[in-house]
Amino acid sequence: MGKVVKNYVHQFPNLSLEATVQPITRNVLRVALTITAAFEWNERIHGSVEPWWIWVEDAENEHFYHSEYFLLSKKQKDEPQVLIFNIPIFEPLPPQYFVRAVSDRWLGKSFLSFFFVCVYEV
Repeated sequence: MGKVVKNYVHQFPNLSLEATVQPITRNVLRVALTITAAFEWNERIHGSVEPWWIWVEDAENEHFYHSEYFLLSKKQKDEPQVLIFNIPIFEPLPPQYFVRAVSDRWLGKSFLSFFFVCVYEV
């Protein structure tokens, strides 16, 4: 049964997130988020798309700066997908922003796989 269990584990949806941050103005950051699927697609289990919620949050102030509904299709699975969005910066500056991906189908499947530190000097 070990081989069967291993195959099912590799089909469990998993994403890899990588963010690049660029200041646009004193009050706005541009985030380029690269999303890569890191699982084996099984049409019987996943269907034609896997829906995800992507959001940027600040753990200290408990603010959500951006949220977006993202659909990963079977055709897009093998290529990294890039989402580009802007987020506001408020005073006082938080030390960290967290990018989170949460599956809309798989209960409890959440990724907090990247955080970045915002240091901005005047």
